[in-house]
Amino acid sequence: MAIFYPSLEKINELKVKPEPGEWYLLNFLKIILSNAYEVFFNPFLNGDRPDIVILKKGAGILIIEVKDWEFRHYSINERKKWEVKGKNSAFIKSPIDQVLQYKQNIYNLHIEDLLYKKIMDYKYWNVVNCAVYFHKESRESITDFIVSPFEHDEKYMKFLNKNISFLGYDDLESKIFKDLLWKKYMTLNNSKYFKEDLYQSFKRYLQPPVHTIEDGKVIKYNQEQQKLINSEPVEELIKGVVGSGKTTVLAVRAVNAHIRTGGRVLILTYNITLKNYVHDKISQVRSEFSWENFYITNYHSFLTAEFNNVGISVVVPEGFEKWNDDDKSEYFEVNYYSNVSIFEPYQDHLEKYDAMFIDEIQDYKFEWMEILKKYFLKQGGEYVLLGDEKQNIYDNKLEEEEREIITNIRDKRRKRKLNISNRFGDKIGRIALDFQKQVMAKKYNIDSLTTTGGLDLGFVKYFYIEKGEDISPLYNHVQSIISDLKEHPSNVALLGYTIKLLREYDCYYRYRTGEKSKTMFESQEVYYKFIFDNYIEQPAIQKGINLLNNSKLKENYKKVTQLAILFTVRSLYEKYRLHSFMVRLQEMQKKYLVNINEFESWFEDENLQKLLKAPLDYKIREKIKNVRDNRKLHFWFNSGTMKLSTIHSFKGWEAPTLFLIIEKEYLEGDFKMSFEELIYTGLTRSKERLIVINYGNMEQHEKLKNIFPHNLALA
Repeated sequence: MAIFYPSLEKINELKVKPEPGEWYLLNFLKIILSNAYEVFFNPFLNGDRPDIVILKKGAGILIIEVKDWEFRHYSINERKKWEVKGKNSAFIKSPIDQVLQYKQNIYNLHIEDLLYKKIMDYKYWNVVNCAVYFHKESRESITDFIVSPFEHDEKYMKFLNKNISFLGYDDLESKIFKDLLWKKYMTLNNSKYFKEDLYQSFKRYLQPPVHTIEDGKVIKYNQEQQKLINSEPVEELIKGVVGSGKTTVLAVRAVNAHIRTGGRVLILTYNITLKNYVHDKISQVRSEFSWENFYITNYHSFLTAEFNNVGISVVVPEGFEKWNDDDKSEYFEVNYYSNVSIFEPYQDHLEKYDAMFIDEIQDYKFEWMEILKKYFLKQGGEYVLLGDEKQNIYDNKLEEEEREIITNIRDKRRKRKLNISNRFGDKIGRIALDFQKQVMAKKYNIDSLTTTGGLDLGFVKYFYIEKGEDISPLYNHVQSIISDLKEHPSNVALLGYTIKLLREYDCYYRYRTGEKSKTMFESQEVYYKFIFDNYIEQPAIQKGINLLNNSKLKENYKKVTQLAILFTVRSLYEKYRLHSFMVRLQEMQKKYLVNINEFESWFEDENLQKLLKAPLDYKIREKIKNVRDNRKLHFWFNSGTMKLSTIHSFKGWEAPTLFLIIEKEYLEGDFKMSFEELIYTGLTRSKERLIVINYGNMEQHEKLKNIFPHNLALA
């Protein structure tokens, strides 16, 4: 018999009982599957709630969405959108899109390194598979309703056959179902890809562990923090200066809220990378609890998951893919993420939480707070907001009179403040305060900041460097300082605000030092691969593919992967002419049997250069966004390597040694943020050593040289 999580007995005792179709399928699986299979009912995948997941070591997983629907109540239009018939007809998310979204999220969000594995070898896409079981419909009626109307659409038929299986009530026979598992999905051929480490990653994610008292550590809370860590069923705003321990207070109070209520706690941030930081802080609390009681995510990921769970169909207009990114974002914001009535028809299907904590509240729109409080907080639940308006990098509107964050907490007596900074010593603290006084005073109230470090604690340096054509002077300067400080790369973070600069620096750093790095964005190799993949039919790309003669590279996607790596190394050599790059290039050319003269000719091909310089196609932009979200979600500081990040993605984190790179403002229009708040956020990420390198921004130099008078150096 298959192993069930939870057991069938516990499933039967749940407050929310399984639907008839779910219960029928579970009992069927009990009969036909051996103990080599593990069956998870309604597992919580950080927001996603698939109905049934089947896991088998050495084979893969199968996600099954179960519907007790009768097709007579639905219709499908020519765009494959599902609609409920009746007086108040409405579009709903199709079960096909719903289950495929669960699969997509497993790669993009949930399982670390799985997206990267798929990018480098597409066959990893086959270790996760999908099916929809219609409990009240037969195989014939499913074909008539979903398949037959679109048989003329070859592309759609190929898509269905490759990505999903449909099951009717007459398909639940032992032989039919086993054939589905073994012939199409959970074949032993997958064992090459679904290795032990990947299996264990899935197992941990599907079955969260229990945190014990011994897993935590003794934390000394200061007097300000002590007043705020006890859980109460109140609405409260906690403001705190940088480094005052807002997230520490959030973590212990969230645990206390779970202990007080016995229920689940929702913890939201704006910055997706803070998920792991909050997780770390909670893990330090000396208490026993199950991790499944804490849902930690950011606002947009939370709502996107809820849309999918309840079946809200995200509908876009014709020609939407041709819109610019700003217009697309505005469309989604107005119609979905800031639509305060979006969940009105689904209120009975939403999980409500005993306690809700929102960090980085200065980055939240008022409408977001209203949606969260109205639809996801239990009546009388604990509602705690935490933030610092001086890190308002998205320039949200402030209360005019008090110059503070606008929130939906009505009782002003429930506004609390943390003024003691535990992050850094007095040197960095004085820099932060001076920046407030000289740059931010017209917009914000100045903090009464108190630091716990001594007057001489901390290392602060400021440099101005003219920006050149290549990255090597900046790299040499950073490496020289790291060497002088005798600092290990694990303690170093380098922050900037244009990903192009950071991506180039990361690439140069990895190939120059031979060391790995931890980034919150795509590598240069992956960036090139996405471009080559997108234009794979173009003659310029085909010409490059044909140069790879290694017999091990049979499929084109493998050739494109190696071509992107080759191109990266060749680009480095062409720009910097370093011997180490030349040696690496020659090694790779030999490995893939590349004719050097032909490769050089291809590298300089005019048509290839046009493709690389063209504006990024929306498909490439979407892939890049997925990689960045994935990197942010799986970012941990203790990686043993140097960290590179944009300032806004690093917000909330801290580093012993921090390099802050200040470029000219938004050369590429990458971000629309408040620049002074962005710099202030970067300045306050350091714990011990802060090195600011102004990389050609003379306007900011005129301001900063007055803030760093004793630490100024020109390079």
